[in-house]
Amino acid sequence: MKEAFLDTEFGAAHALGAATDLVINDIEGVPHVLVPPGSSLENMEKLLPAPTRIREHPEFADIAGFADYVEEFKQVGSRVFVDETALRFVTVFDFHAPDAPAWCDHSASIKMNLAPEWERFTRFDSKAMSPREFAEFLEDNVAYVDSEASGMTGADLLTMAQTFKVNIKGDIEVEETLSRGLRKMVIKDDSTLRGQNKDGKELEFPEKLYFTLRIFKNHKAYPIEVYLRTRTSKEAVLFMIKIPDAEGLREEAFNKVIDDVREATGLKVLKGSFNGPSHRSR
Repeated sequence: MKEAFLDTEFGAAHALGAATDLVINDIEGVPHVLVPPGSSLENMEKLLPAPTRIREHPEFADIAGFADYVEEFKQVGSRVFVDETALRFVTVFDFHAPDAPAWCDHSASIKMNLAPEWERFTRFDSKAMSPREFAEFLEDNVAYVDSEASGMTGADLLTMAQTFKVNIKGDIEVEETLSRGLRKMVIKDDSTLRGQNKDGKELEFPEKLYFTLRIFKNHKAYPIEVYLRTRTSKEAVLFMIKIPDAEGLREEAFNKVIDDVREATGLKVLKGSFNGPSHRSR
């Protein structure tokens, strides 16, 4: 019976394997096995009680958590790379040092995302708005109005925009009411935009409005200056806000994020992307 088994192809392979000694090599403290002769070398690190080095890449949602992790694992050669296009920071803990190459297997990252209020706000940049649309814009952003810098509160602006009466050179009157019981706003013959606030005081719309809002999620708010423009005709009144250099504001805000990451981690922050074995952009 045994002889019949050995005569089969499977039996022959079994016999060859049974007669082959395991070849075990220790490479830098990691056992490797070669069996049978002629096969590929297999890393047996997975059978050790613990890995020989960290190969992880956690991603964080805020600077505080990112900095706490960096503080726990940073080394002398650790570096932070910041990709300004992707708005992404990567700390590589086991980074290369002069004459001492490293594996760069352990890293952590944080990706900054635009705040929803900034994305909503910039959608109105240079967009002609009807009085109703302008009132809705103020309703969405009234909490961000800087009352001191604007010279009036967000509630005043909203009141003046919600109900108004237009009289252009006496030729035509256009009246639109969005909310009952509010004061009237009048465009006079000299095209000056005036109205009454919620307390009944007549105010002139400012040329500039000031808001304070976040540009990036999980980060601080920034002062935003916008120009307020109106266009009048016999048929309608249009409002428009203009954000001077919105891209420049975003760049300035991101530079402040870089400063905060540098201060929080205590590491060099290098502008440029890093794509190591476990740091591919996600």
